[in-house]
Amino acid sequence: MKVFVISLKSSVERHQQVRESLQGIPFAFFDAENVRENPQHSIYSLYDAAKTKRYKGYQLTPPELGCFASHIGLWQQCVAANEVFLVLEDNLAMFGELAPQLDNIERLTQQYGVVKLGNVFERKFAEIDVIDEKYRLVSHLKGACGTSAYAITPQAAQHYLEQVNGFFEPVDDFMDNEWRTGQTLYSYYPKLVSRSETKSVIGQRKNKTKLGLFNKVTVECYRLLKQFKQARYNKRYK
Repeated sequence: MKVFVISLKSSVERHQQVRESLQGIPFAFFDAENVRENPQHSIYSLYDAAKTKRYKGYQLTPPELGCFASHIGLWQQCVAANEVFLVLEDNLAMFGELAPQLDNIERLTQQYGVVKLGNVFERKFAEIDVIDEKYRLVSHLKGACGTSAYAITPQAAQHYLEQVNGFFEPVDDFMDNEWRTGQTLYSYYPKLVSRSETKSVIGQRKNKTKLGLFNKVTVECYRLLKQFKQARYNKRYK
C-alpha cells in the first residue's frame, strides 16, 4: 500500500507538520492541483457548474475544484499502479497511532473497496466488522463528509473515474452519495485520522448568491431526494 499526501507545493509549513505526524511511515507528497492559475485545466471540462447552481444553490470555488482534481489524479495513479493507495490531505489530525493500523487498513480496503480513517461529522452507523480491541469498521447511514484520510483499491478508483464526468458537488459529497456511485464507504470508529482545526487552503466552501423562490425549492427538493435515495440504499442493513 502506497501512502500519498495531497499538498500544494507552496505549503512548506504544512509539509513539515505532515512529516512530524507521519514520522516513521513512508509516504510521498502529491502536488495539489492549482486550477485557479490554469483556466484550461481538464477539471473544468468535467464540472457541471449549472447543476451546482441548480441543485446546491452555489458554485464550487477554484480551490474546491483543485481538490477534486487532485483526488482524480491520485485515483488515476492508483489504477495505473494497480495497488491500494492511502490518500491523505495535508490538514490531517492524528487521533490514534496510524503505523500499527497500516496492515489492517490495507486488508480491509482490499475487502471493502474504500475505507475512511475518519469523518468530519458524527453520524448514525451500522457496525460492519471488528478490527481490534479498540476499532470497529462501520458504515454511516448518512454522509459524514471529509476526504482527509481514506484508502482505496484500483477497482474502486476506476469506478469513481467512470462517474466523474458531469460532477457538480465537492469530492467528499461525490463520494458520500453511495446511492449514486454504488460504492459503499466504510470508516474507522472511533476515528483514527481526520481533519484538523487548521484553516483550510480551500477557503470559503460555499459561494452562495441570493436565490429566488424557484431555486430555493429546487435546492430543497434535491436535498430531500438525496435523503430518500440514501435511506433506500441503507435498506441493505435491515
